[in-house]
Amino acid sequence: MEEILLAILGGGVAVAIIEAVKEAIAWRRNRKAVKEDRVEEKKEKQFEERLTGLEEEVSDMKKMMAALVDSQKNVLFDRIQYLCRRYIADGEVDFDNLRGVNALHNSYHNGLGGNGDLDALMKQVQSLPLKTKN
Repeated sequence: MEEILLAILGGGVAVAIIEAVKEAIAWRRNRKAVKEDRVEEKKEKQFEERLTGLEEEVSDMKKMMAALVDSQKNVLFDRIQYLCRRYIADGEVDFDNLRGVNALHNSYHNGLGGNGDLDALMKQVQSLPLKTKN
């Protein structure tokens, strides 16, 4: 009877050991998964922070680009206005200068969205007689 009892207890201990090993393996797998989840969450957070930073940089760049376009538009407006008035005062314009002021006006009006305030001056300059080169 002792042998039967010992065999039953030995079998029970073996089952208990096997169950304990299974539990240890499951705990380790779960722990590994939790660690991987933490690493993944950390990477996602870093990605989101970087994305937010990039979005802010793009927003800042858009503002700066708008300011540069506006300032370039103002510079071109002033330069075109000055040149047109000079050519009108001279009463003539040579071909190269006419081509240059037309290119500036095209950049101002079409490229940068100028408002057409210079169109009247440009028409006056375009109607001027062409100066012949000596």
